[in-house]
Amino acid sequence: MDLPCSGLTPHAHQGLLLLGAVVPFAQAAKHLQTLLGVRVSTSTVRRLTEEAGTCLQQWQDQQAHPLTGSSSQEPVHSRLALATDGVLVPIRPKEWAEVKMVTIAEVREGKKKQVAHGEHLSYFARLSDANTFADLASYEMRRRGVERAGEVAALQDGAEWIQSFVQGHRADAIRILDFAHAAQYVSELGELARSQGAVLSASWLQEQLQTLKQQGPRTVLATLEQLCLTFAAPDMHEKLRYLRKREGQMDSPTYQRAGWPIGSGMAESGNKLVVQARLKGAGMHWKRENVNPMLALRTTLGSDRWLQGWHLIRGGWHQSRQTRASQRRAAGVVRAKTRLWLTWLRLPLPLLLACFPSPPAPPRPVSPKGRTQAQRRWGRNVVRPWGS
Repeated sequence: MDLPCSGLTPHAHQGLLLLGAVVPFAQAAKHLQTLLGVRVSTSTVRRLTEEAGTCLQQWQDQQAHPLTGSSSQEPVHSRLALATDGVLVPIRPKEWAEVKMVTIAEVREGKKKQVAHGEHLSYFARLSDANTFADLASYEMRRRGVERAGEVAALQDGAEWIQSFVQGHRADAIRILDFAHAAQYVSELGELARSQGAVLSASWLQEQLQTLKQQGPRTVLATLEQLCLTFAAPDMHEKLRYLRKREGQMDSPTYQRAGWPIGSGMAESGNKLVVQARLKGAGMHWKRENVNPMLALRTTLGSDRWLQGWHLIRGGWHQSRQTRASQRRAAGVVRAKTRLWLTWLRLPLPLLLACFPSPPAPPRPVSPKGRTQAQRRWGRNVVRPWGS
């Protein structure tokens, strides 16, 4: 009947996994009973969801290696955008760990001079270090054709690990500093100058951001440099150097004319919808080993590839069933041999010796047939002369 090991029907099992990936496990158990009339415990929902996530995670990690990954390729859009960012999640017992995620989208130019936007978004996320994340994300990069696209833009903040990530997957990508991230630095520099006595109008920040968006970073950086020279405050020069180093990534007018977005809103929305909506609920603290399985489920669901993931999970049932069957057969052989030896050891010594008879004695050598010396003398023919 192709039933999973959980004892549920495939339809009920799929509904359980969908609910477990979207809402907390206790709520998933209640919703499953309400929708399908199937009563399961919260621990069962947790166990089955984590098993399914582990199956998807292992498959994704295997596909990341070029020699073992799938060779199928999807049609590639001519213009793609990468948005890479990190988001903190609570880990047991009381710590925060950064989940790294990349969002890939097709760039469409807005109608009637609207801002360009991304469509057909897909996600990949892992709780790992930067190098491991870059290696594991290779499958999603190949699947979306990042290396084969005509043009690629990387929308990001100024983190060094993100720069290395983009350099490793698409070195010629157009680097665009997130406009909201740059605006945050401009605002912080203005507040530091005000703390040192600078008199800035209430609309000063809005004017600087408008200039940055319409004219580029040169005028804004000159204004900020003048503030740093006049009102020296701690961290002002460091923040200014941060923006100076990324001046080429802040040319918003050029990017907008080329039809690129200047904000990494799709990365922020991905962080909220894919990661935070499920892993940062009230009172939630995750075991470190359970974060990546849940991320595998969430990214598969958010990328509109749930049916593919469901088939992989069902394939995992058959593989696990065959593995358990072979393990049971091997264990049965071991048990049978053990019982046989124990049976022999329990026998009385005379009976045990009778079960193992001694080997037969070697045959005695047989002397050759013939007459003895006396017989030979008695029967010897003596020829004598006649009459003697």
